[in-house]
Amino acid sequence: MKISILQTHLLNTLTNVGRVISPRAQLPILQNILLETKGNNFIVAGANTETSIVSKSNAKIEREGGVCVPAKLLIEFITSLPEGTIELIEKEGALIIKSSGFEATIPCVVKEEFPPLPEAEKIKGSDIPKETFIQSLESVLFSAATDEGRPILTGVKIQKKEEGTLFVATDGYRLSLKKVNLQMEGDVDLTLPARTMSEIVHVGLGNKDDKTITLKKIDDAQLGFFLGETEIYTRVLDGEYPNFEKILPKKTTTKIIIEKEKFLQAVKSASIFARDNANIIRFSLADGEITISANTPQVGQNKVVLGVDQEGDGGEIAFNSRFVLDFLSHFSEEKLQFEMTGSLNPGVFKSPTDESGLHIIMPVRTTG
Repeated sequence: MKISILQTHLLNTLTNVGRVISPRAQLPILQNILLETKGNNFIVAGANTETSIVSKSNAKIEREGGVCVPAKLLIEFITSLPEGTIELIEKEGALIIKSSGFEATIPCVVKEEFPPLPEAEKIKGSDIPKETFIQSLESVLFSAATDEGRPILTGVKIQKKEEGTLFVATDGYRLSLKKVNLQMEGDVDLTLPARTMSEIVHVGLGNKDDKTITLKKIDDAQLGFFLGETEIYTRVLDGEYPNFEKILPKKTTTKIIIEKEKFLQAVKSASIFARDNANIIRFSLADGEITISANTPQVGQNKVVLGVDQEGDGGEIAFNSRFVLDFLSHFSEEKLQFEMTGSLNPGVFKSPTDESGLHIIMPVRTTG
């Protein structure tokens, strides 16, 4: 292989692909990036055990070939180079990199060691609106579990129903749901890794030109998402997703509407005093006011009182402040609606004008 490519173009591609590569990958080959020519395309690929990213780049190809290069070393070296043209030359089991007086030789692994990339060219795909898909993912991704204790909870459930397509994520302590009118072909009921969906959001936000994402079913266990020159492949998570509809509240005894920014500022203030007390903050609702407070004996206490539009009985409830702050950082409207039914039932956060989404947080049991 011998190619010439712009440093900025190569670096952007390597950075995107490198996001899925773990330096602690169980398979040593997965610590590498695949560089390969295929036809008139220069292909850069990275993978972990659940996701593969393939990016096709413009380059001047003088000789075809391919190698696997240690990802961390390659990205760090390309980052250190000045802007301009870079030559990549495969020679005797190594990759030689030349640019403006800089030169490096990196030992490589043969490309055949890299896991086979899916063959998707002949598979028919369906186009879905990129903006709607990405916004739906952003509304729920932060609620997916990050630990592998229950692998199914590390995913986002996407389910096509008569009333629309549902996006759901939960870690067992909170749940985010978004319902959109998204035209997806065939029956859709699957759970996809949240980490992979985050990469789709990242690539989609960086790709301003394309208005659609092409979705292809590679086989029963694998899907491909195509965004411009980037292909993202993911496995479908095995297992039964929790019956989230059972925990969606059917009624409420108290409802308030509050300005989001003032509420966010109050929760941030209380969270400072809650850090050494399991992040517990308390909401007390009464007479058109909400008191947001935290109390840690060895640290101190604070409270903020805000006026609200209130319906219902009022009451008290406690939450993990981190969960509340996560939700508020992903909520973009000026006003927020909060609903509760006693101190032991989930609290519901939603828009007062848009019924398409909601966020549920399980309360914390407290004494005193």
